[in-house]
Amino acid sequence: MAYSAITQKCIKPRVSIFIPVYKGSNLLDELLSNIINSRYKEKEIFVIIDEPTPQSIKIAEKYENEAVFIINQMRIGKVEALNHAIKKSSGDILLFLDSDIKLEDGNFLEYIVEAMVDADIVDVKKDIIGNSFISKMVSYEFLSCNIVSYLYSKIAGRCMCVNGVAFAIKREAFMKVGGFSKVISEDFDLATKTLLGGKRFKYVEKVKVYTEAPSNWCSWFIQRKRWGIGAGLWFKHYWRNIIEYAVKNPHLAIPSLILLFPAVISYLSAYALACVLRFNLTQQATLIPIAQLTFSSLTPYVYELLFNISLSLFIGLLALTLIFYILARKLNYKFNFIEFIIYLTFYQPISALVLFTGILAALFSNNYKLDWKV
Repeated sequence: MAYSAITQKCIKPRVSIFIPVYKGSNLLDELLSNIINSRYKEKEIFVIIDEPTPQSIKIAEKYENEAVFIINQMRIGKVEALNHAIKKSSGDILLFLDSDIKLEDGNFLEYIVEAMVDADIVDVKKDIIGNSFISKMVSYEFLSCNIVSYLYSKIAGRCMCVNGVAFAIKREAFMKVGGFSKVISEDFDLATKTLLGGKRFKYVEKVKVYTEAPSNWCSWFIQRKRWGIGAGLWFKHYWRNIIEYAVKNPHLAIPSLILLFPAVISYLSAYALACVLRFNLTQQATLIPIAQLTFSSLTPYVYELLFNISLSLFIGLLALTLIFYILARKLNYKFNFIEFIIYLTFYQPISALVLFTGILAALFSNNYKLDWKV
């Protein structure tokens, strides 16, 4: 029965919850307990575990009467595991959750169902667990993604990207767009197909999930590399659609780039200004007689050049800090000025470089190595 028909009869829709696990998760036990004991009862839970650890097996035995466990002794991959489990499900709403998350509210499922009344696909507010330096920096990356999802939800009601940590889609919409494709960024791919198919998008503000950040820089690098390669392959497949959408919606595309890569935009703007001022400096130098052309004669112009570039960069970073602070308060998101300045000036440029390197590897080479299976 169609979801719209169900809501018209005031019958609560059934939610199918899918939690893919690779080997194990320290948060899986708590996550399952929260979902099972949540107030919303019209639900079914599928936990798909590739290469289970002894701890994962114990959890499966503990909750075997409350959830369906699909155990794969060999790694079949996230997309393959999810597509297999979806065939066994019966819910009107499909909810996908990573295994390393915490739920904030016992009404989590009710908020999801409420949002799905007038949407086909919804993204959920996300934050990071922990107080390590990596966790704090990654939290601002997530803040950027949250803000972009919020803007697309409010302005367009459509979006080409969702964060796969936690999102939901109506079964009817999922089937119409062809479900998950066997790609690295299956969440981006699915959201893009819903955008092209005219499906309605909403960002759920009322509830938040918390996920773990990489525990060390090596894990961080591997994750960013995978994200970059996944994004590159996604762009390689949909580049015509992406460019066409950006051209038709510059009021969304341009702010999105600024919000997702704020430091990159600031440094590029400062570089563009430097090129203009350097050209002016060259012009000034041509007006000085060759006999009088010395370093000391150019010093005032050099100082002016450096001052203007520094001032431009400072104003840009300050403006971005204020914008993010205002939007973070709007979304009830934690914000620390000193942390964010460190994020803008150091972390974000490095993160963007790793991400873009992965994107270029996917666009122009097929020899990249990736420990990931779809």
